Amino acid sequence: MKKQTIIRGVAIVVAGISASVYGAQHLSGNRSGVSSVAQIAAPGSTAQIRSAGFLGGSVPSAPEDHAITVNETSFAALTEGTDLASGEAALDFAPQLEAAGNTLTPGGPDCTPRLTAHAAIDALIEVSLSAPCHPQERLVISHADLAFSAYTSENGGFSTYLPALSADGKIDIFLGEDHFLQTETLVPDVDAHIRVALQWVGDAEFSLHAYHMGARFGEAGHIHALKPFDADLDEAFLISLGDKRGPEPMLAEIYSIPTHLVGSSRVELALDFGGEDCGRDLSAFVLQSGGGAATEVNDASFATPDCPAQSGTLIMPLTLPAVQHAGITPTDGVFLSGVLD
Repeated sequence: MKKQTIIRGVAIVVAGISASVYGAQHLSGNRSGVSSVAQIAAPGSTAQIRSAGFLGGSVPSAPEDHAITVNETSFAALTEGTDLASGEAALDFAPQLEAAGNTLTPGGPDCTPRLTAHAAIDALIEVSLSAPCHPQERLVISHADLAFSAYTSENGGFSTYLPALSADGKIDIFLGEDHFLQTETLVPDVDAHIRVALQWVGDAEFSLHAYHMGARFGEAGHIHALKPFDADLDEAFLISLGDKRGPEPMLAEIYSIPTHLVGSSRVELALDFGGEDCGRDLSAFVLQSGGGAATEVNDASFATPDCPAQSGTLIMPLTLPAVQHAGITPTDGVFLSGVLD
């Protein structure tokens, strides 16, 4: 097995993909049948897209249109007043935080939190935090426009790999309520990879799905949180980040593929919903970067069917940012999605 493949596997496991089994029930079985598909708005435009791809165990014979609104938005992770929760109260993650100082006391342990970052293969960043006096404490990790939450271990440690979204590789961590740490590492090969990052706040069941070489749902070329590699295209992978514990968890999934292979891939954003989600507006942020293009951040907002409603899935195809840069025009067609068992 290639060394690169081993490192990618370690990166995905460390990043928390093994904890993604919460979505297993939504990824089992085959999708069959088709309804309709929505597309994300082009940068600089605002659109209300009707009839999102609707999948469910029982599709109404004449369903009403379910609106999906997609608006270009500016998003700075962890900025005071930024609304990450689709219309809910804004979250303020940095109230009067101060940089961590040396808290060594005579005869006691050194409690100084220490943060390091190193560039790895595939433009990944290896992040490591040592905070021995902060066991099982909540973290908010920020890089470029990406943010997710996690917890330290029983020993106060935390480590992960995350795909770089910028060459400067800056990492910010808010530890608990009174520590703020920063570090950075140069990631020179970041433009050689296309990244599609999905992030959201709360318990909504969002997910990214990538399909290689014309694969369909469940086939060998379909990668997602529970199958983050394609055996025939191991340079492409998906990493899950974040911890669902605690209030307002911040979660993310990032799909990565080398720029020169982007023409063989298509990506979908999915929202699995249950009866308890009926009549709700659920939002996520979609970040797209790489290939030398500026990072694009869009707000993808789904409106679930009115109550009462059966469980199902809403699908939104995404356009990879480097397709246009490579001089390739995306195929104008419907990406087939069907009914979950």
